[in-house]
Amino acid sequence: KFKKLISVTSNLEKIFKNDRLDIEFCIKNNRIYILQCRPLLGSKKKVSKEKLNQVIINLEAKFKKINQKNETLFGDKTVLSNMSDWNPAEMIGKKPSQLALSLYSELITNSVWAEQRYNYGYKDVHPNKLMLNFAGTPYIDLRVDLNSFLPHDLNPKISNKLINFFIDKLKKNPELHDKIEFELINTCFDFSLLKNNSLPLTKPEKKIYFSSLKKLTNNILKPSNNILNNDLQKINTLKKKISLINKSKLSHIQKIYYLISDCKRYGTLPFAGIARCAFISKTILDSLQKIKMIKAQDIENFYLTINTISKKINNDYYKSRRNNKFKKFIDNYGHLRPSTYSILTKNYKENYKNYFSKDLKKDVFNNKTKFRFKIDQIKKIDKLFKKNGLDISFKQFLKFAKESIENREYSKLIFTKSIDEIFKNLEKLASEINIDIKKFQHLDIDIILKSFNNLEQERLRKTISRNIAINEDSYKFSQSIMSPDVITESKNFYHFHSLNCKENYITKKTKIGEVVLLNKLNNFRSVTNKIVLIENADPGFDFLFSYKIEGLITKYGGSNSHMAIRCMELGLPAIIGVGDKIYDQLSMSKKIFIDCNNKKYSIIH
Repeated sequence: KFKKLISVTSNLEKIFKNDRLDIEFCIKNNRIYILQCRPLLGSKKKVSKEKLNQVIINLEAKFKKINQKNETLFGDKTVLSNMSDWNPAEMIGKKPSQLALSLYSELITNSVWAEQRYNYGYKDVHPNKLMLNFAGTPYIDLRVDLNSFLPHDLNPKISNKLINFFIDKLKKNPELHDKIEFELINTCFDFSLLKNNSLPLTKPEKKIYFSSLKKLTNNILKPSNNILNNDLQKINTLKKKISLINKSKLSHIQKIYYLISDCKRYGTLPFAGIARCAFISKTILDSLQKIKMIKAQDIENFYLTINTISKKINNDYYKSRRNNKFKKFIDNYGHLRPSTYSILTKNYKENYKNYFSKDLKKDVFNNKTKFRFKIDQIKKIDKLFKKNGLDISFKQFLKFAKESIENREYSKLIFTKSIDEIFKNLEKLASEINIDIKKFQHLDIDIILKSFNNLEQERLRKTISRNIAINEDSYKFSQSIMSPDVITESKNFYHFHSLNCKENYITKKTKIGEVVLLNKLNNFRSVTNKIVLIENADPGFDFLFSYKIEGLITKYGGSNSHMAIRCMELGLPAIIGVGDKIYDQLSMSKKIFIDCNNKKYSIIH
C-alpha cells in the first residue's frame, strides 16, 4: 500500500539531505503528487530501529492478549482509547511522566473507580484495571469500562449481547470514543431510551434492560436515599484528615502513604460518586430536550445559575488583590496548579501573581442570572416523571442536578489538596536524600508506598535512583512513538489514520476572534480578548477565566469535562475536544469564527 510513496519519500530525503520531512501528498490514478515538503524542526537524535521494532512487537503481543476472551468480563473483544471515561489524555496528557501516571492510577483508575460504580448499583468489575500503559501512553480499556456501566442485576445473556454490540459500534465509529456515555451506552434511565431502536435486543430483553436502568437510577436519585449528601460528608472528612497529617510528626514517606490512603477513601471515591450524579443529571436534562419538553436555551440558562468553584476562585482573588491580603486566598486555593498531577508545575501559592489577571473585574463573575422553569413546564415534566416511574419530582431533580454539578467541582478542589501535600512531602524527601526534585517526575509512586515499612535512607535512595533512571529512559524513548487515540486492532501499532473527532460545542453563541496558542505556562496576558487554544485544561487552569477571553478551544475533553462545565456556567463559547487534526489546523491560523449554535467553525486567516 505504501511502497511507492516510500520510494518517492526516499528520493525527497536525498534531495533535501534530510530524513526529517513534513510531506503533504495526494494520490490519483496510482500516481503520487507532492503538494508541499518542508524540514521538520526539533531534535534530530536517532532512536534505535531495532529497539523500536521490538517495542512495537511487544505492544502488538500485549494487545492481542488483552483482546482475548476474559472470563471476568462480558464481551469477546476490546477497544483502547485515550479519551474515554476518566479521560487520561485530558487529565495527565498523552505522554505523561511516570509520577503523574502512577499517581493517577493509584488514586483513581486501579480500583477506586470500580468500587464507586459497584456502590451505586453497577456491575462489579474487580480486579480489572481501567487504565493501561502502552509505551508511555495511557489508554482506557473500553470492555472493562462498558462492563462497569451495566446494572448489577442484568442477566449474562443480555450483558454479553450489549457489550459485543457496543464494541463493534466503536470499531466502526472510533470517533465516538470520547462520547461513550452520551452516544454509545446508556448509563442511567432517560426519556430518549424508549426510542432507541439500535440495540441488539428483543422486546422482552429491552424491557428487562430498561427496568434495570430505571431501578439503578431511582436508587441514585431518590431523595430519601441521600446518596449525594453521604458522599459530600466524606469530602468534608478529608479536609480534617489532611490537617491532622500535616500537624503530625510522621516521616515524609508515612505522610505520603496516609495522604494517598485517605485521598482514595474520602476524596476520589466520593468525588467519583458526585461526578456520577452530575453525569446522570446532564443525561436526563439532555433527554428532556430531545423529546422537546425543554429547550436548549433552558439548559444553558440553568447552567448559568450554577455557582461552582471557578467563579468563587476568581471573585476571592479579586477581593484579595483589592485589599492586598492574600493569606485567606492561599489557604483556600494555594494548592491548585495547572496540570494537577505534575510535580514540576508551580501551584497558586507559588505563582498566583503570574497566573491571574491584574485587570480582573469583580462583576465578570457575579452571578446575575436568575432562571426558573415555567410552572406549566414543571407540571408537565412532573407528570412525565411519574408516568415513567421515577421516584423524584422535577423540582427535587433540579435541586439534585444543581448540587451535584456544584459539588463535583467543590470535591475536586478538596481532594487535589491531598495531591499538593503528596508533592510537598516528595520535595522534602528529595532534598533529604539529595536527589534533584526534577528527577522525581520519573518516580513510580508505588516505590514510596512499598517503602512504607522501610525507612533506611541510603537503601531507599538507591531504590529511588534506580527506579527514576529506568523510568526516565522509558519516558524519553516513548516520546519517539506516535500512538493513535484509539486502538481497535493490533495493526494500529504499525500505521493508523488520525481520527475525525466529533467536537463538542458549548453554549449557542457565535464569536470571531484572534487565536492564541497557550502551550507554555508563561505570558498569560496575551490571552486577553483572544480565543484561547489549549491542549488540555484541568481545574488548575481556572485562573484563565480571570482574563477577558473571547472563547476556548481544547484538543482533549468531552461535553461533560471540567472545561465544558466551566464554559457553560460562564456562558463562554467553546469547542471542547477537537482532536489532533483540527487542533493542529487551528494552531496555524490567526483568526477564526466559532458558531456554536450551528456546531461549526471556520478559519478566516
